[in-house]
Amino acid sequence: MTENVEKTTSPTQIIGLDIGRGYVKAYSNYNNNVKECIFKSIVGSGRDGLDYSNYEDPIYIDYDGKKLFAGQFAEMEGHLAISNSKDSKTSIVVEDLMAVALSKVAVAKDVKIMMGVPYKIFNKATLDEVTKKYKGKVFKVEDKINGGVKEIRVVQIGIFREADSALIHALNGLPNMEKPVGLVSVGFRSTELAYYNKGFKFNDRYSTTLELGNRNVLKHVSEILLRERNINKTVEEIDSSDDYQDLKQMGYDAISEQIGQEIEVSWKNLNEMDIFIAGGTALNMTFDEKFKVLEDTQMATAKGLFEIAELRSQQGKF
Repeated sequence: MTENVEKTTSPTQIIGLDIGRGYVKAYSNYNNNVKECIFKSIVGSGRDGLDYSNYEDPIYIDYDGKKLFAGQFAEMEGHLAISNSKDSKTSIVVEDLMAVALSKVAVAKDVKIMMGVPYKIFNKATLDEVTKKYKGKVFKVEDKINGGVKEIRVVQIGIFREADSALIHALNGLPNMEKPVGLVSVGFRSTELAYYNKGFKFNDRYSTTLELGNRNVLKHVSEILLRERNINKTVEEIDSSDDYQDLKQMGYDAISEQIGQEIEVSWKNLNEMDIFIAGGTALNMTFDEKFKVLEDTQMATAKGLFEIAELRSQQGKF
């Protein structure tokens, strides 16, 4: 779809925002200036006085009177650090993560946001909640490390299925209309199986959510470390660490097999389908060669959300 969308020259900036349980991803192309970010979905109470040069990509903002560390920096140094563990897109944690993302990618004062949601909460009730919470809201965010204050007003916000967004980006907005298509998105806590009939029409009956994801692997590794090596590590610490790769890979191989089996049970007609794999966790996994792992798998959803919003805006529908 990217090639078919003329980049905006509007004073209002469009942003695709994917706030997941594992990572936050945001993408925008404003007046041919690409802005994107990705960081862990963790915020914690921040403080002054640290030597930020000792850390890789530290994030420290002041938002709504709160000093916040975010991402891996919050995991390492934040007090009362909390991760995004719910589906809700209107929680305090999600709002804080949105403030961080906007501080990273917002260039204009007015923005339109297309936010990704799992298919199970893609409904009017969720849209109403998100609209009530964020439409018209002004985010005033100070960058405590690099300096500067941004005031960003959300003039419009919408929601779209995460799986649709990733597929639309992967297929450049031109899905094959002659065969069914499946998208398997492996997340931190869950995996989405989204099925599309011929003509790229979403089929709820053959779509489902598996409570299986990156956290299962990390929790298993955590239990082994504690039981066999007397090492006590959180799942977030294991995720960030370059250590324990052998144990992690065994876990990724196991859930690759589990998810592969679930796909075969859920979708009987695999030989006539195109099946795509998305999600950052997929980079560590191994699938049958008939499954296609998206090249831009971590950012595919955020980019697709941006592209959908851009097209709708040009059509006067957003």
